[in-house]
Amino acid sequence: MNKILICDSKEANQDIYEMYEILLKLQKIIIEFEKEFSKRKREKNIVDFSDIEHFALIILLNSNEVAKKYQEKYEEIAIDEYQDSNLVQEYILKTIAKNNNIFMVGDVKQSIYKFRQAMPKLFLDKYEMYQKKENKQPGDNLKIQLFKNFRSKQNIIEFTNIIFQNIMSKELGDIDYRKEEYLNLGANYPLINQNEKIEIHLIDKKNEEEIEEKIEEENIADVELEAKFVANQIKKLFDEKYQVWDKKQGKYRDIQYKDMVILLRTTTNIAPIYEQEILNLKIPVFSDSSQEYLDSIEIQTIMSLLKIIDNPMQDIPLVAVMRSHIGKFTDDELIQIRLMDKQNDFYTCMKKAIISLDSPLQKKVESFLEKLKQWRKEQEYLSLDELIWKIYSDTGYYNYVRTYAKWNFKTS
Repeated sequence: MNKILICDSKEANQDIYEMYEILLKLQKIIIEFEKEFSKRKREKNIVDFSDIEHFALIILLNSNEVAKKYQEKYEEIAIDEYQDSNLVQEYILKTIAKNNNIFMVGDVKQSIYKFRQAMPKLFLDKYEMYQKKENKQPGDNLKIQLFKNFRSKQNIIEFTNIIFQNIMSKELGDIDYRKEEYLNLGANYPLINQNEKIEIHLIDKKNEEEIEEKIEEENIADVELEAKFVANQIKKLFDEKYQVWDKKQGKYRDIQYKDMVILLRTTTNIAPIYEQEILNLKIPVFSDSSQEYLDSIEIQTIMSLLKIIDNPMQDIPLVAVMRSHIGKFTDDELIQIRLMDKQNDFYTCMKKAIISLDSPLQKKVESFLEKLKQWRKEQEYLSLDELIWKIYSDTGYYNYVRTYAKWNFKTS
């Protein structure tokens, strides 16, 4: 017993009493922080997603008329990814729903948002309480199990079921993965070979004697090793003319490079390594690294310009545009403008510069603000793509980026 219990009840109670004052102070800090944070957001007219949820719930709970209006408005309410709902969202739905008009779709095995206060238990409680059609009694809610997989072959489905049967339980994953939870074949993929097997490749990257802490960041050498292996597997499948089912042709055919895809946990930093290893084998490759594309200086400059067209009193995007090819302001010129009024925003400094300065800089500022004023007028009636092309035309930025990209390509 001494090996299990590290203290008696008296010592445990003493710990609770001592922690009370600490927890009370923590509570006070949290409440004060919430009040101050809300105050700052109100001053800037900002609300986040959580605010919207809570404001909506307050309105619905405090006004039966509003809730009733929405109850009458919606014939049916359909909710996707229900396993990731939280309590606030659940109460919102209850206030606007009738007794029998909610249709929820979810899979607790895909719940990944507990850190955002998602409560898979909301799904599981209904999953256990609702009845299948053959067992449903009057007054019971209906449960429809969608266990057919229309994307994979039988051998892949069977392998997946074996893996998850062994690793998923009530304790790990909130559900026992047994035969009643298995995926079932829904697609019609005729097999060339009934004994077609699944392949798993394990790469031993260190000796058994090595004991080291696992770090969160990917080791670049390990990623290169994996990328080389994957690239060679792609080449092997292509060279051996591996057969794939072509749904359009209704028959098997030789595999093509476009049939193959590599799924990565994250593309940041890793995708370029895979790209390079695949290109080394003269294999065409495309990487969907859209975030990196959006992070490029060319895209960020236009994004900053769109931000100040919407609201010019934003210092960081405003200065970013002014320093770019669009504004062509030097750092010294920006400092001169900033000195016009150290207390206010940069946009106010620019308006004061037009009045106070008597130099080529004054005309430069005036010209920039005139363009900004014109774009702000045009955004009221132009669609977004039309406005962007208008900006490209007015500034020559599109041609500048094209020339810059071609020059970089030739010199790299």
